[in-house]
Amino acid sequence: MSNQANRPTPYPLRLEPGLSEWVKARAKDNDRSINAELNRLIKQAKEAEKQAYMP
Repeated sequence: MSNQANRPTPYPLRLEPGLSEWVKARAKDNDRSINAELNRLIKQAKEAEKQAYMP
């Protein structure tokens, strides 16, 4: 099996200027790359949504 099967699929993302600067600042404050910060934020949103729909 190829290593490519384990790599995430690149996804071009265009952020609004204000949102882009906010993510960059958060990434810097948390000593993460922008990609790592976006992944963390999306995972947090996913978990929050999951918790909101649990009885």
